Amino acid sequence: MQPLNYLQTTGGIIWTAACVLLGFVFTWLAFYIINKIPASWLCDYNETPSEELLTGKRVNYAGAGIIMSIIAAASLVFCRLQFNKGFDIYFIVFALIIMITLMIAVCDIKYTIIPDQFTIAVALLSLLISVYDLIRGFDILHTVWWSPIAGAAIGAGVMILIDVIGMIVYKKDGMGFGDVKLFAAIGLLTGFPGTIYAFVVSLITALIGFCIIIIAVRVIGSRSDRSYQSNSAESEELEEPADNTENESAENDEENEDTTEAEDYRSGGSYLAFGPYIAISLICYIVFYDFIHHIVNLYLSLF
Repeated sequence: MQPLNYLQTTGGIIWTAACVLLGFVFTWLAFYIINKIPASWLCDYNETPSEELLTGKRVNYAGAGIIMSIIAAASLVFCRLQFNKGFDIYFIVFALIIMITLMIAVCDIKYTIIPDQFTIAVALLSLLISVYDLIRGFDILHTVWWSPIAGAAIGAGVMILIDVIGMIVYKKDGMGFGDVKLFAAIGLLTGFPGTIYAFVVSLITALIGFCIIIIAVRVIGSRSDRSYQSNSAESEELEEPADNTENESAENDEENEDTTEAEDYRSGGSYLAFGPYIAISLICYIVFYDFIHHIVNLYLSLF
C-alpha cells in the first residue's frame, strides 16, 4: 500500500502514533543499555576501562536523548510508511536495526568505539531479513542470492581502501576497523548495488558534518582569540607586575583550554568519528528506500 494511502487508514494512524511513542521509549532504553553494558565493550582490545566507564554515568538522556528520540520517532514513522501492511516482518527488523545503529552512533561519538556486540547484532538481523526476503521471493532487498555477500564484501572493501589511502597519504589510519566491520554488516542488508548507494549517502552526510565541525571550530577559535586580546589589554593596565603576570598566566591557560579542539583539528590530531555517518546512511537507506531507488533509476534512464 502506498505510504500516503496507508497514512489515511485507521491502522496507519494508529501505527504512526505508536511509532512516535516507540521512538521515545526505545531511545530511553538505548541510553539505559549503554549505561549498563560492560565497560569492556566501550574499550579497544586489551585496554583497561577508565574510572568513568566503571563507575560514572556514561550518557545522560536529558538533552541529547530528546534529540535522538525525535530522530528515532521520525525514522520509525517513515520506516512504517515504507514497509506497512503485509510487510510487518520487515518493519520489525528494520526498527531494531535503526535503534542499534543509533546506539552505535552514540558510542562512537562519546567513546570513539563501535562495540563488536552491536555490530554483530546488526549483521545477524541483516542476514535474517535478507534470507527471509530471498526465500519469500519478495525481491525487495535482493534479487539474487549473492547480493548480500557482494554487499558485505563491497562495504568492507571500501572501508579498507579508505584506510589504506589514509596510511599512504597521512601515515595514519584513515578508517577504524570498527567502521570496516559495521559497513560489512550493513552490506548484508543493502546488498548490491544498495551498498554503493548507502556509501554515497554516508559520504554526503560526513561532508556536511565535517563542514559544520570546521565552522564551529573556527568560531570557537575566533571568539577565544578576541577574548584573549581583550583580557590581555585589561591586564596591562594593572599596577602590580606580579598580579599582571598571574592574570596573564591564567588567561593563557584558559585560552589553551578553549582552543585545544581547534588546534587538534588543524593539526590532524583529533578523531572524527565516521560511525555516526555510517549509521545515518543506513537509516536513510531504510526510511527512504523507495525514494533513493527511484532517483537512481531516474538518473540511469538518462543514459
